[in-house]
Amino acid sequence: MFHLLKERRFAPFFISMGLGAFNDNLYKSALAILIAYNLPREQADLLVQASAGLFILPFFLFSGISGQICDKFEKAKLMRLIKVLEIVIMFLAAIGLYFGHIYFLMFVLFLMGLQSTLFGPVKYSILPQHLKPAELLAGNGLVSMGTFIAILFGTMCGGLLVTKDFVANYSTVPLGAGVLLAAIFGAIAAYFIPRAAASDPDLKIKINPMAETLRAIKLSATNSSTLFAILGISWFWFFGFFFMASLPSYTRDIIMGGEAVATFLLTSISIGMGIGSIFTNRICDGETKLGLVIMGGMGLSIFSADLYFTGATTSSSTTATLLSLSGFFAQVTNWRVVLDFFMIGLWGGMYIVPLYTLLQENSPAHIGSRLIASNNIINAIFMVSAAVFAMLMFACGLNILQIFLIVSGLNLAITLFILYKIPEFFYHIVASLLIKAMYRYKVIGKENIPKSGALLVVSNHVSFIDPFLVSAGLHRPPRFLMDKAYFDIKALQWFFTSSKSIPVTPKKINPELMEQALQDVISGLKNGDMITIFPEGFITRDGQMIAFKEGVERIAKEVDVQVLPVAICGMWGSWFSRVKGRGLKGLPPNRLWAPVQLRIGKALASQEVSASGLYQEVLKLRGDAL
Repeated sequence: MFHLLKERRFAPFFISMGLGAFNDNLYKSALAILIAYNLPREQADLLVQASAGLFILPFFLFSGISGQICDKFEKAKLMRLIKVLEIVIMFLAAIGLYFGHIYFLMFVLFLMGLQSTLFGPVKYSILPQHLKPAELLAGNGLVSMGTFIAILFGTMCGGLLVTKDFVANYSTVPLGAGVLLAAIFGAIAAYFIPRAAASDPDLKIKINPMAETLRAIKLSATNSSTLFAILGISWFWFFGFFFMASLPSYTRDIIMGGEAVATFLLTSISIGMGIGSIFTNRICDGETKLGLVIMGGMGLSIFSADLYFTGATTSSSTTATLLSLSGFFAQVTNWRVVLDFFMIGLWGGMYIVPLYTLLQENSPAHIGSRLIASNNIINAIFMVSAAVFAMLMFACGLNILQIFLIVSGLNLAITLFILYKIPEFFYHIVASLLIKAMYRYKVIGKENIPKSGALLVVSNHVSFIDPFLVSAGLHRPPRFLMDKAYFDIKALQWFFTSSKSIPVTPKKINPELMEQALQDVISGLKNGDMITIFPEGFITRDGQMIAFKEGVERIAKEVDVQVLPVAICGMWGSWFSRVKGRGLKGLPPNRLWAPVQLRIGKALASQEVSASGLYQEVLKLRGDAL
C-alpha cells in the first residue's frame, strides 16, 4: 500500500489532507484545553461540548451545497481554493489567540468547520478518480492513517502550546503562528494535485441550505450498501465525538491529570487509530470485508466499558493537585487507562476504513461528491446529537464515567444488531483470521475471482475445515452446500443456519431432500449468491480426489452462472483430514504453520462445464500437491 505515497496521483493530496487534519486538531485541542483549564468547571464543561458542536454545525447546514460544488467543478482546482480559504481563517485564529477572546475563538472554530465542510466531499470523492479499484482500500487506509497521525501531532502540539510549563510566559503567539504556517504549507501541497475531472459539470447549483440538506439526506438511501455505510460511519462519529470531546474533562476530574496527561491520552487514541487503519488493509487483503466492522464494534465496546471500571477505582484518589505525566505513570492503574484509549483507537481504525471504502465503491460516479456530502450531513446530525446527549446527561447529574458506560452499551447493542443482520460477514473475517493464524496460507490466482454477481465455486474436499479455507480466499462470504448429518448437529445448527448453509442428503438416502437442496442452490445463484460446493461428496480418505457427482453439472446447466474451480493444497496429513482413518483423531492439531494454498483457476461459463470437465480443472490446479 505504501507505494502510493511515492506517486503524484496520491502523495500531494495526502500531504495537503494531512496538514489540514493537523491544523484542525492543533486548534481544536488547544482551544478545548484552554477552556477546560482556564474557566470555572461548570462553564468549561458546557463550553467544551458547545465548541465541539460548533465545529460540526456547518456540516449539517452546508454539506448539501458543498456536495453540488464538488460534483460540478474540477476537484484539484477546488481543493486549492479551499486551502486558500483555510489560510484566511487561520489568520483570524492567530488574531483571536493573541487577544485571548474565547468566544471569538469559538466563532473561528465554526469557520474551520465550514472550510472542512467544503473539503470533505472532494477529499473522499477524488480518491476513486485517482486510484484503481484494487487500490481503494489501501488508499483509504493511508488516508485514515495519515489523518490520525495528523490528529496525533496536532493534538500533541496543541496541548503543548497551551501548557504553562512548556510555553514561556504562557504566550499564545506560537500557537497562532503554527496554525497559519500549517495552512500555508497545505495550500502549497495542494498545488501539485493532478487534475480530477468534474463529475457532473452541467449541474445547476441550488443554494437553499435547508432544502439541499434534506435532498442530500434522501440521497443517502441511493442503495442499501451506501445507506449501511453512512449509518455505520455516522454512529462511529457519535461514539468517537463524545470520547474525544469529553477527554479533557475526564482527565481533569476522574484521573486527576494535568494538560500533559490529557494530551498524552489523545495521542494514545490517535496512534491506535493510525495502526488500526494500516492493519485493515493487511487483514482484508486489499478487499472490503464488512466483518471487520463487527469486530471493531465489539472492541470499541469492551475497552470503552473498561474505562468505567478503571475510572471507578482511579476516581477515589484524594490527590489535591493535578498529576504531571510522570506522576500519572507512577500509578499502576493508569497504565490500564492508556491501554484502553489505545485499543479504542485501534479498533476504531479497523471499524471505519471498510465503511468509507464501501461508500466509495457503491457511489455512482456522477453523484459521488453529493453522497459524501450526504454522509457528512448525517455524520453531523449524529455528532451534534452526541454533544446534546452529553449535555443532557450532565444536566441529569451523571458523571463522565457513567456516560462512558452508557455509550459503550449502546454501541454493543448496535454491533449485535449488525451481527444479527449480516452474521455471514463476521464468520468470513473470523475464518480468514483463524486460517492465517494456523497455517502459512497463500491464495494463488485471486485475480480470477469475479468481483460481483452470482458465482458457483467448486473445490476438492480434503479436510473438515475446507469451508474455512475456501472462504478465507474469497472476497465475500460464500454459502456452502453441506452434509445434512453435520447440519443437524444441535450445538452447531445455529451457526450453519445463520451462515445460510444449504443442507444436502445423499440421493440414495432421500431423493426428495437431494432435489430440494439442488433447487435451493439454483435459487440462490439466481439471486446473485456465491455458493461453494464440494462435488466429491466426501472428504478424501487417501489424499486423492474422488470423481465429481453429477449434481454439479445439473446446477451449471440450469442457471446461467460463472463457475470457479479452486483446489485446496497442503491439508492432507493434517489433524483435520482423514489421514488416520477419520478426522480429528489424536493430539490436536498437528502441522501448525504448514504451507497451505488455495489455487484459483479462471472462471468458466456454466453452459460449457461438465462434472468430469470440472474434475479435470480442479485436478490440474492441484497438481501433485496434496
